Amino acid sequence: MNIQNSEEKIILALDGLNKNEIINFLKKCPKIKWVKVGLELFCREGPEIIKILKKMEKKIFLDLKLYDIPNTMSATCYQISKLGVDIISLHASAGSTALKISKKASLEGSGEYNLKPPTLLGVTVLTSFSSEDLKIDFNIQTSIEENVLKLAELSFKSGLDGCVCSPRELKNLRLIYDSNFQLITPGIRLEETIKHDQKRVMTPKKAILSGASKLVIGRSIIQSDNPLRVFLDICESIT
Repeated sequence: MNIQNSEEKIILALDGLNKNEIINFLKKCPKIKWVKVGLELFCREGPEIIKILKKMEKKIFLDLKLYDIPNTMSATCYQISKLGVDIISLHASAGSTALKISKKASLEGSGEYNLKPPTLLGVTVLTSFSSEDLKIDFNIQTSIEENVLKLAELSFKSGLDGCVCSPRELKNLRLIYDSNFQLITPGIRLEETIKHDQKRVMTPKKAILSGASKLVIGRSIIQSDNPLRVFLDICESIT
């Protein structure tokens, strides 16, 4: 893999930054191709932030983790797809009906404006959860790994393009699904950084070797003293 290809595999999470901070940051790091807009940022800045990022020629992962009744989810996917984002996330646990009609709605919404259809990802189990959390909070007795495999299967059978999973589940999922089924992975940390609030984490190189399609990285780059150098070092490490 050359350095240009590795740059395509890193999605910068813009969590915690405001509009002006984002613009200034991306101007200093022009090699960043992919960005993630999460729920907080989208609620604060609205669709305008998508327009700004598209004007800066960034590819956008709109990570809202949609979860509602099927009709609401499909209507939301229809509207979001008109914005021209590249990836949309929705909770796989919303069920097959919601996933199927959301996929159909995303094709219709993007098609209305002759836009490329977005990639739809099913969110499996959030990286902040441990097996103990699932048992205590939800009385789920099966392991995280079993739940991730089940939700990934549901995403695949419902026609989604991939799923969001932690690095720990990558190898097992990649044994089942080929590269056409995207595995987008948060919970990526550099060796020297703190885990923060995510419990199932891995380094960039290990995650790519385990089968990740793209890596979502935020704090390790944004909070560093030299973000561009850290980004390029990560790209080099996965080349």
